[in-house]
Amino acid sequence: MKRFFVTTPIYYLNGAPHLGHYYSTTIADILARYHRKNGAGAFFLTGTDEHGQKVAEKASLVGLSPQAFTDELSTEWKSTWQNLDISYDHFIRTTDDYHTAFAQEVIHRLRENGAIYEKEYDALYCVGSESFVSKSELREGGLCPDHDEEPQIVNEKNWFFKLTDYKDQVRRLIETDVLEIKPQSRKNEVLEMLRSPDIQDFSVTRERVTWGIPVPFDENQTIYVWIDALFNYMSALIHSQGIETSERDIQDIIKDITDIWAPDVQILGKDIVKFHAIYWPAFLLALGLNETQLPKKLLVHGFFVSGGRKMSKSLGNIVTPQSVSAEYDQIIGASRGNDVLRYYVVIEMMIGNDGDVTPERIQEVYQSDLVNKIGNTYQRVLGMARKYDLLTTRMAPEKQEKLAQAIQHKSQAYMNQQDLYGYVHYCLDLTGEIGRGIELVKPWELAKNGQDDELKYHLSKWLTALEIIADLWEPIMPASAIEMKSLLAGNQGMLFPRIS
Repeated sequence: MKRFFVTTPIYYLNGAPHLGHYYSTTIADILARYHRKNGAGAFFLTGTDEHGQKVAEKASLVGLSPQAFTDELSTEWKSTWQNLDISYDHFIRTTDDYHTAFAQEVIHRLRENGAIYEKEYDALYCVGSESFVSKSELREGGLCPDHDEEPQIVNEKNWFFKLTDYKDQVRRLIETDVLEIKPQSRKNEVLEMLRSPDIQDFSVTRERVTWGIPVPFDENQTIYVWIDALFNYMSALIHSQGIETSERDIQDIIKDITDIWAPDVQILGKDIVKFHAIYWPAFLLALGLNETQLPKKLLVHGFFVSGGRKMSKSLGNIVTPQSVSAEYDQIIGASRGNDVLRYYVVIEMMIGNDGDVTPERIQEVYQSDLVNKIGNTYQRVLGMARKYDLLTTRMAPEKQEKLAQAIQHKSQAYMNQQDLYGYVHYCLDLTGEIGRGIELVKPWELAKNGQDDELKYHLSKWLTALEIIADLWEPIMPASAIEMKSLLAGNQGMLFPRIS
């Protein structure tokens, strides 16, 4: 069976990982963990995007070569994800030799297929997003739509991609959900872009950007960072599987990776929708892939602010995943603090919406949900089970299986739609039902009245349900799910201590 293939964007190396990067990566990590446990396995790809003018400028500012600068930063990114227990299967750097060779092969094949041509032109270029922009896209004051800076005017002779040859086909694929874009608002946005006359053929090489992959057939050009970056999703997979590509037909290469390709879900922020929803499928079609071999779904998320304002050092409102994880490690135990932030970003922000995060709000959610609802329910049930010597009692196997199937059927429906918000609320509701059951049944009165069989029945039902729920929490809060199972096995401990 095909493994579930999930990707994050590869992150542009101009600084350390921030909360937005963490959000994309955590969504992918949750989906990968779920499919490893409940499907045919997963292949989770992430990495860093290391070429382009902006990287070269940043490196120069700190007195390093671009290669030394990206070597240093990519090591920091890898270390951060490892410390935050991100379970990626492959980490790609676009400076990796295998990616350089594949990107050169791609642009060579595009030329052979007649999909690119040479042209001299004038254009507006935003260094901040490493992208060309049209006048109609500029904000008030002539600023780039995503950055507070004026774009540069460039005059170059470059190689152009024939996007207009594929524009109608890409639009049809999106309209019919062959390439599904979620949420609907982002799908509508892309379809509106495709109706715009601004979406035309565009440059895929640069003449004056030296920090990039050389174009193999034109020594004066480097590959435009965005075509270089997008093909990481293919080069990393091919390399990780040990597949040879040189002088092979694209369909033969795809045949060798069909146990993983194509991407099932690609996670991305709303600022890079155009590149993934329009350029990426068009490139693949031009390379020779057919419509069934394109990515299946783009899952587009919003941005985080803090206290209603954009995070910035000057405002002092930056919330980093590293600091939140370290803070809650001190409260609930080493290597478990990250679970608090994982839970928070999923339950506070439906994918597609923007979100607000502050240390105070994280603490509120920790107290109300993790301590009072989840932790309290586990402690109450386990406390009574110990008191009445029923800790090992469970429902009969056939009843356990029936209950597990009913719960898993509904939880699977949420995950199949990548509705992590709905999934977490469902898990929380299941836990809440146990709490309501305790208040309704009043097991302490059953014990007092000698109704031992009824007491055993209810505790066996709750203990069984808590085991199933612990499995459901595993993709969301992996370390805490292990602790839940440890407590259910009879070990002592506190799942989520209160903050004094």
